[in-house]
Amino acid sequence: MAKAIMVNLEDLRIVFFLYEAGSLSAAARRFEVPKATLSRSLARLEDQAGIPLFDRQSTGLKLTQAGEMLLPAAKAATEAGATADDVLRRASGEPEGELRIAASALSAQQILGPIIGEFSRLYPKVTVRVKVTGHGPDPLEEDLDLVLRLGRPDEPYLITRRVIASTFGLYGPPDCQDKPFTKAEIKELGRIVIDVPGAPLDWEMQDTNGRRLRLDAAPMCFVGDPSVALGILASGKGVAFLPAIFGDRKVLSGELARLFPEFSGPDIEIYAAFPPKRAEIPAVRAFLDLMVDMSEETHTR
Repeated sequence: MAKAIMVNLEDLRIVFFLYEAGSLSAAARRFEVPKATLSRSLARLEDQAGIPLFDRQSTGLKLTQAGEMLLPAAKAATEAGATADDVLRRASGEPEGELRIAASALSAQQILGPIIGEFSRLYPKVTVRVKVTGHGPDPLEEDLDLVLRLGRPDEPYLITRRVIASTFGLYGPPDCQDKPFTKAEIKELGRIVIDVPGAPLDWEMQDTNGRRLRLDAAPMCFVGDPSVALGILASGKGVAFLPAIFGDRKVLSGELARLFPEFSGPDIEIYAAFPPKRAEIPAVRAFLDLMVDMSEETHTR
């Protein structure tokens, strides 16, 4: 009789992580697992199997035939682990454990920062882990409790809750404050386009009298996070289209200037998106409630 192989479920999850990410480095970044841990798990499984599970190519990792056969079990182990984690977290009557959130750097600073401080005071048994990213990841794919996004997410399987509403405004370097500008001068400064879901590539604004202003000159650059735009503006170059809830604070602190202040861009809403049933987890539910309450209080003063 062939000797039974005792497979570590965590090693199976690692196989799925590597398949999803395509390389050791990408999996380490995406799933926040040390590269050495990933490498050891893969080596252990391949040693048990006696054959490679991945081909090491210059472009990354590609499943071998054996790896393809193992993939359904690896995916099932990953899903089972996430389900078990959710069940245990829901079973607790009070918020505790780890809370996993993703947001852009600017949203993390302006929205999440104050909320996490108050949340940690109220619920000291919860550890908050914030993943800073501009692309608005799928919380179901990356096992996140919630993600902050500009605009309502397109994925129909995600649950959403509106956090705050704003309008877009045009912002430039601080030395531009109170100076009149023409469209040609704005073009000369250079458009910094924030290339994230929910942010417009061409900028359209309107004043209270119905006058319209459209800025669609070729961009100076594209950035994947609003915080990068702030760094460029601080150097004295460029203009950016930002949600007013972020930009106006920077104007008050002298870090930015509001250009064409009589004009406003389209409405924008920031949503918390989360997988089904995550709101049943006490820590997630408590954080969502506090975030909505504090955001509305802060931005309607």
